[in-house]
Amino acid sequence: MFANSDTSFQIVKSSKGTNKLSHDGYLYIFNREAIKKEWRCDVRGCKARIHSVDETIIKKSGEHSHPQEYGKDEVTVMVDLMRKRGRETNDNPHVTIGEMISLLSESAKSLLPNQQALKMMHQRQRIAPPNPVSLEELQLDAENNKTFSNRNFLFYHSGIGPNRIVIFATKENIEILPCQRYG
Repeated sequence: MFANSDTSFQIVKSSKGTNKLSHDGYLYIFNREAIKKEWRCDVRGCKARIHSVDETIIKKSGEHSHPQEYGKDEVTVMVDLMRKRGRETNDNPHVTIGEMISLLSESAKSLLPNQQALKMMHQRQRIAPPNPVSLEELQLDAENNKTFSNRNFLFYHSGIGPNRIVIFATKENIEILPCQRYG
């Protein structure tokens, strides 16, 4: 198709949900589209550009005005994959983060956000079930009766019916409620 075509790049989602192109250790932001897509380096003021058609780079122009940040593109790809996994599975965030970190180079590991930030990124992607309108619609399956730290959250359930009583709380939270006696 094109004499200087190159397919060694990856499209990932940024933290704001926009597409970024990862190629040769640099990240590029989508700039504009006509017949071909134009991507510009994500560092402000840098003149480096890539032009692509479909899944192929057809032209590179400009020079980077900054050194390559080794691992930055790896971290962006890993965070994108971690977010996807958070949306698609209910895996424990620590397991997902551990698996993803094991795939990174040492230079990329040094650029990672802290563990708590990674855990929150993963958890924010989880899709919550729709809110029930009535007690009859309330589904109490085992998966949704646990906290993120895997503690029981369904304290009491009287049974199915229009007048059912459901109490959501951990045992520890119930124990700290003040006890008052009336009478």
